[in-house]
Amino acid sequence: MSDNGENVLSAGLDELQSMKKMLMELEKTKAENQLLSEKEVQLEKQIQAMEKQLSDKIASVTRARKAELETTYNEQMDKTKNRAKKVRAKKEKLKSSKVSERIKEETGELQEEKRQYADEIRAIYKSEKLPRLLNNPFLHAIYQPVMLRDILIICLTLAVVLFVLPCGIYFGFFRPKTSMLILTYIVTVLVFGALYLFIGWYTKERHAEAFTQIKQLRRKINKKRREIYRLSRQIRKDKDESGYGLDKYNQEITELEDDIETIEKNKKSAVKKFDSETKKVIANELAAECEEELSSLKCQYEETYSAQRAAEEKMKSLSVTVTEKYNTYIGKENMDIVLLEQLEEIIQAGDARTIREALSIQKARAREAQENV
Repeated sequence: MSDNGENVLSAGLDELQSMKKMLMELEKTKAENQLLSEKEVQLEKQIQAMEKQLSDKIASVTRARKAELETTYNEQMDKTKNRAKKVRAKKEKLKSSKVSERIKEETGELQEEKRQYADEIRAIYKSEKLPRLLNNPFLHAIYQPVMLRDILIICLTLAVVLFVLPCGIYFGFFRPKTSMLILTYIVTVLVFGALYLFIGWYTKERHAEAFTQIKQLRRKINKKRREIYRLSRQIRKDKDESGYGLDKYNQEITELEDDIETIEKNKKSAVKKFDSETKKVIANELAAECEEELSSLKCQYEETYSAQRAAEEKMKSLSVTVTEKYNTYIGKENMDIVLLEQLEEIIQAGDARTIREALSIQKARAREAQENV
């Protein structure tokens, strides 16, 4: 048949049925294309979701396996460090004991001399018939200061007598009577001063020569004390441990430190190998678990994609054919399957022979129906 529009309008039932068939095929192709497009989107989302799930699982498993690897080495390192710590503690305990023994041995002569001077002081107290109670560091400090510690004792005593004691009595019993603070201060100073003068008279004034000897002896004691302190400090600072019998501990500490260094190196090597090799193996193993399902989805997607493209091309081809062959002459508004079926009924009933006549009758019936309404 010619593509002439007049022939299309002048055609009869066969052309009308051919037009209907082509229009139905176009509608069917449109519906098929829509379904395929939706299926393509759905499959694409499923593939993306599965790939993301796989990626997350690979990251999670890899992170957990790496943490397990590092934990294993860390536990070994912690055990070795704890062992080294215990050995060092034993070594320091033994060294401290040996140092104390050395100090005792090397300062023994000085200690003995210091004790002899102290015995001489006690002998003086005894020969002078002075109470032993007076032979104490506090009284010696405030009456015969010979060292820095004595000066500190004097300062502390004055602070107590001139500040702590009177203020304590005032705030504890007489507050807020200011006059009582003054009175308390005066009484405290007088009592302490009287007591200080009395004890001084009873000791230093009555036994001046004896206390001169005591002061000299205390200077000697202080000198020996300083010598003992210097020698003890020198021994403690001595880096030479050869005389303490610590070789066993030193050897074990060295071995443990080497073990710690080896573990650290092995850990770095294992982590490096994990990142460069093991991680890929884990990823491949996990990917293999869902490879079949993922491949199936991708195949479905490719098939659906191809089918959708074919349906879309077919739809375009049919649309162009319908537009060029029918829409231009009959009008796009008349390209409706229901309308074509009505035209088909008109021709089959014998009321018209051509599509043009059937269209005229259908339009007339439509106007009549509209007027009746």
